[in-house]
Amino acid sequence: MNKFRKLQNILIERFSHVYSTIDVGIQDNLVRLSKNLDRPLNRPTSIVINVTSNCMLRCQQCDLWKSVPEKQITFEEAKIVIDKLHAWLGSFYIFFTGGEPFINQDLPKIIKYAESIGLVTHVNSNAFVINDNLAKKIVDSNLSSISISLDGGNAITHDHLRGVQGAYNRVLNGIKLLRKYRTGDHLKIYLNSVIMKPNVAELSDIVKVATDNKVDGMTFQNLLPTLASKKTTDEQFHGPLWPVFSDLQKAIDKVIKNFPKTPVLLTDIPQLKYALEYYKNPHITDSIQCAAGLNNVIVNHQGDVRLCYSYPVIGNILKDDPKTIWYGQKARDQRKIIRRCRQPCKMTACNRINTERQKSVIVKSFERFLYRDLPQTA
Repeated sequence: MNKFRKLQNILIERFSHVYSTIDVGIQDNLVRLSKNLDRPLNRPTSIVINVTSNCMLRCQQCDLWKSVPEKQITFEEAKIVIDKLHAWLGSFYIFFTGGEPFINQDLPKIIKYAESIGLVTHVNSNAFVINDNLAKKIVDSNLSSISISLDGGNAITHDHLRGVQGAYNRVLNGIKLLRKYRTGDHLKIYLNSVIMKPNVAELSDIVKVATDNKVDGMTFQNLLPTLASKKTTDEQFHGPLWPVFSDLQKAIDKVIKNFPKTPVLLTDIPQLKYALEYYKNPHITDSIQCAAGLNNVIVNHQGDVRLCYSYPVIGNILKDDPKTIWYGQKARDQRKIIRRCRQPCKMTACNRINTERQKSVIVKSFERFLYRDLPQTA
């Protein structure tokens, strides 16, 4: 690495650290103040775009696959959505979700466009369709990071929970192919595991799978009410996927003992202990005031905008101005209701005060600025 590239990296590190600390601090305070208002003082920093509602798996913790298949967002439609948001927000963090996002064959092209204008992109995937050709396209798209679902320490458990034989091997193969084609650490590969009764005894095994496959990190997620389910929340708290507390306690203690400082495990000890409290009494989240509609905007495959998956559409970004939707009367009325919501999903990162993702956006902005103006030598 020559002196010019070293200078680039030093400047990025120093300036982005100082600026992001200031900016994130400001955003954090604005979101906190906004929680008591109907009109947010801040702009959203994270955008969720659902590129398809279709999925090939039959997961026990999700009922979306039972829905009738619907149209997928096209590249042209996604570009309109992204351009409108970019004109308003500048750079931002964008999540592509589904269903299974890569069922939409336009997604690599959509990601590449978003990255080309300075957005930080992330995909949540089950990796089932990631073959050699798609892995090359994903890496070529300059995707910033991907989270792959892994719900078992072996094929039997994962395939059982995901409802399709071979799903576990597809996860491992997807990781292998992405690692094969990525250069350096540009594409971050993460695993995410939902803690459920069938996999409780395998939590430590799941961490080992993550370590053995050399991913960049893994997280444990608490079981939330089933997406698209008609059952009440309390019915699901006592359903077949809800862990036996004593078994979970042993499993969590084992993880803490075996992996006290394992870099790959991003769910820290306080979060693991909070998970125990949650499974002991899921209503522990009732007192948390939800920040949905302050951090993020959700856009579905038809361009419809929501502040939260559980509430009605407040506009359509293909037809309307996103700023008008964000500050509009429908959004104000819905935020009043969200503030009183008692659903446990508020414990997820997007529904808490969380502006840390903005740091990665700021770092990328500095990279684009400095790499443009300084010599590009190897």
